[in-house]
Amino acid sequence: MESTADSTGRRSTRVRAQIPLRLTSLDPAINLTERCHTLVINTTGCGVRLSRALDPGTRVRLDELPTGQPVTASVANCVPLGTEGKFWIVGLALEQTGNIWGIKPAPADWGDQPVAIAAAASASLSAQKKDEWPYRQFSSRGEFHPGRK
Repeated sequence: MESTADSTGRRSTRVRAQIPLRLTSLDPAINLTERCHTLVINTTGCGVRLSRALDPGTRVRLDELPTGQPVTASVANCVPLGTEGKFWIVGLALEQTGNIWGIKPAPADWGDQPVAIAAAASASLSAQKKDEWPYRQFSSRGEFHPGRK
């Protein structure tokens, strides 16, 4: 399916990439530190595969990133992967946007400067249906594949 960036609330090109990282819950009631990897990234967030579900709004820290700088994010969406309940796809909204992934060359619309974002990103994602991965649609710009012409 295709959709425009305006209709999905997407602010930058999405890139399929498996970037290893460590995710740690910042909620003291949730004891979670897990090494995982991204499935899809952009300048405003990512999708990761985890071994447990996290509630939308849960704040997390991402570290061991290629840039070396830890960042904070909030869970935007969480859906089961398959029917066994072994894995979850968790959508994360970064609290500060930018190319935290170290992607070079980066898509043209990624820009160079990090930008603080408000709750608008999570608000647009919270309108999604429960247990439905909101990233099933792709923009009319398509996907970006570094190194491909």
